[in-house]
Amino acid sequence: MIDYPDEDFPAFAEFTEEISPAGKRVGVLTLTNHDDRRPTTLGPLGLARLGEAIDEFASRSVNFAALIVTGSGRTFCAGANLDTLSNPRHFGDALQLAQEGHRVLAKLTNLGIPTIAAINGTALGGGLELALHCNHRVSQDGPIAIGLPEIGLGLVPGWGGATLLPQLIGIESALRVMVDNAIVGKTLSPQVALELGIVDAIAPNALNGALVLVDSQEPLARADRTANLSDAGPHIDATIDRYVGRTGNPIGALTHLRRVLHHSLISTQKESFEAEDAALADLMTTSEFRSRLYAFRVTGAAHKSPRGTPATPPRDISTVGVVGAGLMACQIALAFAESREGRVTITDVTQEKLDAAHGRVSDWLAARVTKGTLTSDAQSEIMSRIVTTLSIEDFAGCDLVIEAVFEDLAVKRDVLTALEAVVPAGCIIASNTSSLSIGTMASFVSHPNRIAGIHFFNPVASMKLVEVVRNGSQSEETLATAISIAQSLGKTPVIVADQPGFVVNRLLSTFLGESLRLVETGVSAADISKALAPLRLPMSPFALIDLIGRTVSLSMLESLYASAPDRFFVGDTLRAVTATPSSLSVGDDLATLIKENRVLTSSEIHNIVVDALAREVRIMFDAGVVENISDIDLCMINGAGWPTAIGGLTPYLDACGASERAAGGLFHPTLGFA
Repeated sequence: MIDYPDEDFPAFAEFTEEISPAGKRVGVLTLTNHDDRRPTTLGPLGLARLGEAIDEFASRSVNFAALIVTGSGRTFCAGANLDTLSNPRHFGDALQLAQEGHRVLAKLTNLGIPTIAAINGTALGGGLELALHCNHRVSQDGPIAIGLPEIGLGLVPGWGGATLLPQLIGIESALRVMVDNAIVGKTLSPQVALELGIVDAIAPNALNGALVLVDSQEPLARADRTANLSDAGPHIDATIDRYVGRTGNPIGALTHLRRVLHHSLISTQKESFEAEDAALADLMTTSEFRSRLYAFRVTGAAHKSPRGTPATPPRDISTVGVVGAGLMACQIALAFAESREGRVTITDVTQEKLDAAHGRVSDWLAARVTKGTLTSDAQSEIMSRIVTTLSIEDFAGCDLVIEAVFEDLAVKRDVLTALEAVVPAGCIIASNTSSLSIGTMASFVSHPNRIAGIHFFNPVASMKLVEVVRNGSQSEETLATAISIAQSLGKTPVIVADQPGFVVNRLLSTFLGESLRLVETGVSAADISKALAPLRLPMSPFALIDLIGRTVSLSMLESLYASAPDRFFVGDTLRAVTATPSSLSVGDDLATLIKENRVLTSSEIHNIVVDALAREVRIMFDAGVVENISDIDLCMINGAGWPTAIGGLTPYLDACGASERAAGGLFHPTLGFA
C-alpha cells in the first residue's frame, strides 16, 4: 500500500450475498466509510481494502453469477480522497497513486464474471471511473450527481475515465462530460447519463435494479466499448481549443487531456492508462492544482452558515421594500421576487424611473423566456409580485426594506430617517452600500439595532457573494436575519467588519490604485497589464475600470483614500479622464494624458501591485475584518470573479513571495503554496 498520511474516514469494502429474482447467487461489495454524513472517497487505504475484497471474492467467484459494487447512504463513491491527491510533492509519489488506482479498478474488468455498478448515489471522478471499469451500470432514480469533474480541479480523469468514457459513448459526448461540464462544475442526472449511454438502466433502487439485470436475457459480459472514434481527433482539438485561450481555465490540465485523448486513439488500453498515469501524476504536483483544490474547498463549504453567525434565530421575512429604481435596485428586487412568494415594493422619486425599472425587469425575464430558461407562467408570477410606488408610506407593512440609492451619506440619511417614520417596529432596514459605514448610518435613526448592511454584487443574478456587515449597534437578531436573507436568495453570505470597503472593494481599490499610481509615475498601462497576466484575471485593471464605470471606480477609490490616504491612491489622472473622457477605454485615455517615460521590468511591476495586496490583506485580517483568511478568498472568488486557478488571492500571494516580502509571513504556512 502507498505510504501516505492516514486518511480521515477511509473507505471499507464490505462483502454480502444476494439472490437475484431468478434465484442466482450474486456477490455484493459495498463501499462505505461508516458515516453516511460524509461522502465515501478512495485514498490509498480505501483502494487497498477494495483490492483485497475483490481478490478475496475472485478466489470463490466460480459460485456466483455476478458481482455488484454499490455504495452506502447517498454516495456510490465521490472519487479519490482529495487530501491524498494534494499530498504528493514529487512526481514519483504521485505516479504511484495514479497507478494504484488503475491497478485496483482493473480487477473489476478482469474478474472473469460480470460486474455491475449499482450507482445508489453520488458518482464523481474516481467513483464514476470505478463504475466504468464494470461491465454494466444501473443508476438509482433521483437527484444523483454523476460526472468526471477533474478538469475543474486542474487534473484529468486519471483512473481510466479519459480512456474508457470515449470508448463507451463516443468522443463528442465524452468531451461534454469531461470538459464542457467540468469547466463550469456541472454534473449529469441519471436520466441524462442514461441518454448518453453511461448507465444501462435507471431503477427506483439501484441494487434491486442490478439484481434484475443479472437475470437479463442479454449476455452480461457483452463488449460495451464499441464507440466509433475514427474521427475523434478534430473533435478533441476543437473542444480543447475553445477553452485554452481563457487564462482562468485549467490550461495545463486541458493540454494534458488533449495529449492523453490523442494518444488513446493510436495506443493499446494499457498504454492509454499509462498516459493517464503520467498526466495525473504531473498535474498532482502543481501549485495550480493545490490552489484549485483550496478554492474548491473554500467555495464548497460556503453552503454552511458563515463563521460568526449568531445563535439567535432570524426573523421571518415576507414582504420586502426596495428604495431606488436603478440597475442594482432592480436586480435586488428581482432576486427577492424570484426566491420568495411575498410582495416586493420598489420606490423612487419619479414615475419615469419606476416605469423604467418595471420595464427593465420585464425585459430581463422576457429574455430568459426566449432562451427557454424560464416559462411564461413563471415570468407572469414573478412580475405579479413586483409593485412600484411613489409613496414611501406603502412600505408600512414591510418586514425588510433595503436601500440601494446613491453612495452619499446625506442621501442615505434622508432615506433612512424617512423609512423609520413609516415602517413597523419589527422591520429591518438594510443598506446595499459598497463602502460606507453601517455604524454611521445607524446613528441617523432612533433604533440602530435594526440597521443592517447587506452588500450585493453586480450582476446580482450571477454573483454569489453577499457581504453582511457586522457593526456594534445592531442586534444579534438583525445580523442573523441578514445572513438568513442572503441564504434564502441562494447567495453566499460572508460576515465582514464595518470598515471602509469591507473586503472586495477594499482589495479592488488596492489593486486599481496601485496600477494608477504606476501610471502616474510614467509606466505604460500596457506594460502594467502585461506584468499582471500571471494573476490570470479575466481582465486588466484598466479594463476592469471600464467595466465598473469610471464614475463608480473613482467614487470607490476616493472613499478608500479618505479612510487611509497613506495606503490607498486615487491621483489626478482618473479624475481627469472621468471628467472629460476622450474614448471608451480608460487605458487609452490615460496614455494620452501621461508621458510614458518610466520603464520597469514585468517582475518589478507585478511585485509592486501584489505586495500592496499582501500588505492590505494582512492589515485586514489583523483588524478582524473577517473571521478566517479563507473568507477573503471566498469574497474575491464569489464577489469579484478572481480565478480559482490561483486560489482566489492569498494562495497566489504565498506562491509568488508577496506574503513573505510584504506581509510578515505566509498566509497558509502548512498548505504548500509557496
